[in-house]
This record gives sequence, C-alpha cells and structure tokens, in this order.
Amino acid sequence: MKKLTILSIMLLAGVLTACHNQDWEFPDYKYTTVYFAYQTPVRTIVLGEDIYDTSLDNAHKCKIMATTGGVYQNNHNIVLDLSLDENLCKGFTFGEGGETVEAMPHHYYNYDDFVNTKLTIPSGQIAGGIEVQLTDEFFKDEKAIQNKYVIPMVINSVSNADSILRGKPAVANPNRLIAADWGTQPKDYILYCIKYINPWDATYLRRGKEVVTEDGAQREIVRHASYVEKDEKCALNTYNLKTVTASFKTYDKNKLEVPFTMSLTFDDNNNCIVKQKEGADYVITGNGKFVKDGDKKSWGQEDRDAVYLDYTLTLGNSNTYAIKDTLVVLTRGVVAETFKPVAIP
Repeated sequence: MKKLTILSIMLLAGVLTACHNQDWEFPDYKYTTVYFAYQTPVRTIVLGEDIYDTSLDNAHKCKIMATTGGVYQNNHNIVLDLSLDENLCKGFTFGEGGETVEAMPHHYYNYDDFVNTKLTIPSGQIAGGIEVQLTDEFFKDEKAIQNKYVIPMVINSVSNADSILRGKPAVANPNRLIAADWGTQPKDYILYCIKYINPWDATYLRRGKEVVTEDGAQREIVRHASYVEKDEKCALNTYNLKTVTASFKTYDKNKLEVPFTMSLTFDDNNNCIVKQKEGADYVITGNGKFVKDGDKKSWGQEDRDAVYLDYTLTLGNSNTYAIKDTLVVLTRGVVAETFKPVAIP
C-alpha cells in the first residue's frame, strides 16, 4: 500500500508539472498587406490641455497613419509611395445635406511634403505616419472649426510588403467613395479631415449669482447646487482662434426664461471681453478670466480649470441682470469621429 501511495504521488506530480502554461504561438499569414485603417477620419486639433497629451496639437501638427497586416511582428522597414489626389474628394458632401468636401488649401499646410511622398512603417512597428504641419492661415479660416477640409491621399505602391488593400470592384470604373461600387471596400486611400477647437472650448459646470433690477426693484438669484457635479451644464463653443460663444438663460420676475447668447474673446493672458452676439436686441458688457486649476477641490476632489465672468445683461425694457459666473471645466468633449461622404446628385 505504501509503495502504491508513493507511486500515486509521483504520477500526480508529473501531471501537475506537465500542466504549466506555455506561450501561445501563431504563425504569420502568408502575405503581408498595407492600408489605411480608416478612410474618412476626422482629426480635431485640441488647443490647450486635455486628459491626454496635446503637445502635438499645440504645435499645430498631426499625423496621417498607415498600417500593415498579416504579421504579428514586422521585421522590415515597409515603405509606401503616396500621392495627393485632390480629384478624389470632388463631388461629395459630409453626410446628407452637409458641407461640401474640399481639398485642404495648399497654403494651409506643408503641401510640398505631400505631393509625392513616402511613408515608412519602421521595423518593429505595425504602423507609421507622415506629419502634417498646419499654418497660421488654417486657423484664420472660419470654416476650419467644422468638417470642411481634407487631405486626400492614395497608396500607389509598397516595398517590403506583398500587397495593398485595393478592394474588389463590383462595377466597371468604380469610385472609391461609393460603397455600392465595391464587393470588397478599398483601403488604399484616405480623406483625412482636420478641424480645431480653441483652448476654451469645453463643456462646463456653471454656478453663480445674479442681481436683477426690474421696474426699479431688485432681487437676487443664486445658482449653486450642493455638489458641483449637480451644477448646470453649459458649453463654450469655438467661434475662431480667440473667441468662444455661449448661450445661457436667466429668469424674469414671472419665472419666464430670458435666453441670451454672448461671445468671449480672450487675449494671450487668458483675460476675456464679454459682449452680446451680433444683431442681438439686448446689450452685454463685461469681462472675465480663464484660470488653470482655478476651482480648488472641485468635482472628483481635484483642482479644475475655470472661467470667471463678471458681466451685465441689459434688456430692451431696461431691466438689468448683473451676473457673476463660475464655469468649471467638465470635459473637452472630443471623441473619435469619422464621416460618410455622400455623392452630390
């Protein structure tokens, strides 16, 4: 019996030893390919700060990326020959009823670097990119804050990879941008859309106090929830490089809404001038300041960036609202985005 027990223990030890985890190994595919992962990405240049690194954005730069497939480890420098094809985006809009897609004006970026260029996917990497350097002229264009301009590029050839994902056409003379023209969609092109938001564009939590003068009588409105997270949400939206717009509301003595829209124009020291929107039937005068980490132990018990405003709203009936606002940054609100090109009939 003793010998049997010892034998059983030895067998069990052998089984346990044989059951340790081993690294899984999979073979590469027979062929390697190159392609653009997304055909119609939208890249928002985020000026100022966000929860991720925006140093490239603040240098007015971004990268157009291509990738390789078919291998788990790339052991070569894969070189793609690219060219601009500005005819590629002609005759399309950004979705149904959207803006007409236009090729990025040449003086808005380092155009000469893109006419005929090479993109390298370095050995050891599965993706590589070419750098876009935007010029000051781009940021002066009022349309650069929306989906409007694209850099249209096509992969012509590749070295150190077997093929380009050119798709399989379903008709003669297919258009790359029309899905119905293809049995397998091509990934050899990209319409790289670029827009921007300025440093003050964000969703905020709003609190404050108003001294209202109506028909000679004064009253006070206080807007401040028990927890900052419960304060009113509002947005400052990019109008141009230095200006944001905001739409707020207050209430008259009959508790009827009094909506108003204003612009905040900032200087290089983050001070701003507050005024009414153009054409408004009311007047707004005032000023403000953006302060980094200005709201101490704010939501999440962390210091948060804030905008402090002091302005007066004067209505057409001469009633006035002397308003002090604190706007605490909640989120910059930039998410991954693509667009669907729609052919113009």
